[in-house]
Amino acid sequence: MKKFLIIVSLFFTAFQLIAQNDSYSEEKNEIKRFYVSLTSKAAALNGSWGLFGGMKAGINISEQLSLGLAGYGMIPNRLGGSYINRSGRDTLHFGYGGVDAEFDLSLSDKTKLTGSILLGAGRVDYENLSGSDYFFIMEPLVSIKYMFTRWFGLAYSGGYRFAAGVKYADFSDASFSGWSTDLSIIFKF
Repeated sequence: MKKFLIIVSLFFTAFQLIAQNDSYSEEKNEIKRFYVSLTSKAAALNGSWGLFGGMKAGINISEQLSLGLAGYGMIPNRLGGSYINRSGRDTLHFGYGGVDAEFDLSLSDKTKLTGSILLGAGRVDYENLSGSDYFFIMEPLVSIKYMFTRWFGLAYSGGYRFAAGVKYADFSDASFSGWSTDLSIIFKF
C-alpha cells in the first residue's frame, strides 16, 4: 500500500510539472498578431503647441516588424486673425493619418526600442473660413515600449512631423511641421 501511494503521488507530481512546463513554453513562443494603440500627442503647430488624440491599428508581421494604419486629430484650437469679419477667433480643424511601419529592437523581455515612420496625408480647415487643404505628411518617431503583460503596454515617443504642400489661409509647410511627443496605450491580441 505504501509503494502504491508513492507511485500515485509521483505520477501526479510529474504530470503537473509536465503540464506547467508545456503551457509555459507555448505561451512564450506565441506571437500576438494584431495591435491597437490609443495615443495622446503634443506637437508643434504654427509656432505653438497643439494637443492631438489618435489611434494606430495593424498587424505584427514578425517579432520585429509591424505594419498598420494610424490617424490623429487635433483637439480643437482657436486660432485666426483679422481676415474674419467678426469678433473673436476661428476654430482650426487639423487631422492626419496614413500607413505606419514599425521596427522593434528588444532591450529586454518587456522593453523595446522602436523606430517607426508614418507616411500619409493631412487636412486643414477653419470652421468659418471657406475652403480646406490636403497635403503630404511624413512623421518618423523613436519610441520606448514597456509591455506589462503579453497583451498590454505603454509607449513614450518623440519625433518630427514633416508637412509638404500646405496652401491654406496664412499657413505654410512650416506651420504644420515640427517636433512631437506621444504617450500610447498598447493592446495586442
